[in-house]
Amino acid sequence: MMQFCPACGENVETYVVDRHGTKEVCCMHCGMIVEGLSSLKAVSAGLAIIADDSPVIRERLKEMLLSEGLATEVLSCKDGFDFISVFTSKVKVNQAVSLIVLDVEMPMLNGVNAAMAIRALEKGIPINPTPILFFTSQKCDEHFQKVLAYCKPAEYVNKGVSTTPELLTSRVSQVARVLLNQRSA
Repeated sequence: MMQFCPACGENVETYVVDRHGTKEVCCMHCGMIVEGLSSLKAVSAGLAIIADDSPVIRERLKEMLLSEGLATEVLSCKDGFDFISVFTSKVKVNQAVSLIVLDVEMPMLNGVNAAMAIRALEKGIPINPTPILFFTSQKCDEHFQKVLAYCKPAEYVNKGVSTTPELLTSRVSQVARVLLNQRSA
């Protein structure tokens, strides 16, 4: 059966999985839940950190996270190095980071390497892993599926397929809700 996947941004083949007695319809490519997203409760992330090399995208994502109540505070970073510095400074003062949005392709340090560095830091402290939403123009191939599995809890949004900024922010909102609901479950 074909259904729209907010992460992939297109109609995809799906499969059904039984999780805790509930049947979920998921994307064949990325594993994102594609049916029943509207029933997800609103969960606020508290502090969110966005890392993207585009100031326009950072501002749009920040506005969406705040306006939809998905975050109460949003910090923006221009690349992976800046992100690691900001994340580490928050961890040092015991301020929880509830959501991370990472562009995969950034100068200096890309989002995948930044995420792996954060996961190593979280294991060393130890603290619970922070949900990561990867933001990329790539499709979710076999390699990226391994990245998502290693960085759990993690999801992705293929930003390259959206025809309007509004559609893109709507899809990011849906995927962020899935991530935040997974954490609160």
